[in-house]
Amino acid sequence: MPELPEVETIRRSLLANENAVLLKMEILHPAVLRRQDFEPASLYGKSIARIARRGKFLIFYFAQSSGHLIIHLGMSGRFYMVDKDQPLTGKHIHAVLHLDNGRRLVYQDARRFGGLWFITDVEEFFSCMGCEPLEDEFNPELLAKLVQGRKVAIKNLLLNQNLIAGIGNIYADEALFAAGILPHRPAGSLTSEEVQRLSQAIKKVLAESIRQRGTTFRDFRDGYNQSGGFQNHLQVYGRCHEPCRVCGHPIVRDRIGGRSSHYCEHCQH
Repeated sequence: MPELPEVETIRRSLLANENAVLLKMEILHPAVLRRQDFEPASLYGKSIARIARRGKFLIFYFAQSSGHLIIHLGMSGRFYMVDKDQPLTGKHIHAVLHLDNGRRLVYQDARRFGGLWFITDVEEFFSCMGCEPLEDEFNPELLAKLVQGRKVAIKNLLLNQNLIAGIGNIYADEALFAAGILPHRPAGSLTSEEVQRLSQAIKKVLAESIRQRGTTFRDFRDGYNQSGGFQNHLQVYGRCHEPCRVCGHPIVRDRIGGRSSHYCEHCQH
């Protein structure tokens, strides 16, 4: 699933389309429409005022309109731009946005776990979502409050989108490795020093992945439909039985809360 770095990479790739006018939309598979607070055609002729991100969601704001388009890529979705004359030959293309700048924005999703939401109230839509880990509000003090007294595994807490937005399996594993913390540790057992390390590790890992344009194993592509590069820098995720890059011990894979988790038993405590 595209996580915060992948969605942020797509967002940055698409910024050149801000101020472009939406001419029309083709919805090729109606099942990808998850919510319609208004008729999507009412956005035709409106310019894209801003492309934003909240957690793992893309948000399109339109000038002189109270309507917004929100996109989630699910497990395997892609959202990228192509020139208007470029043939669309890929499978599982479910929506195409035609812009007046000579580009089209393409939503492609083989498994259809993602979708498009046409909403009027962004704050209401994200009212239950947690803090953004790359913002200043996310700091050791806030993380200490989130973990205090909690028996849930720290890995599961990091995946809880109601507490922290945008972190998924890949970056939870990578941040916990960088902080030297085992993923199945009860969240409330972390010391203040460990909370400090984890807060810093989360920011560092997410920022570095964005710098590397995200992680591509199979599906993810950026806004130019190009692969990312952070998969070449992963320390533990997807490296089961391979030697730890720090100590040489084999990476362990375990299931925590129903999710696959990767860690080093020697480097993490």
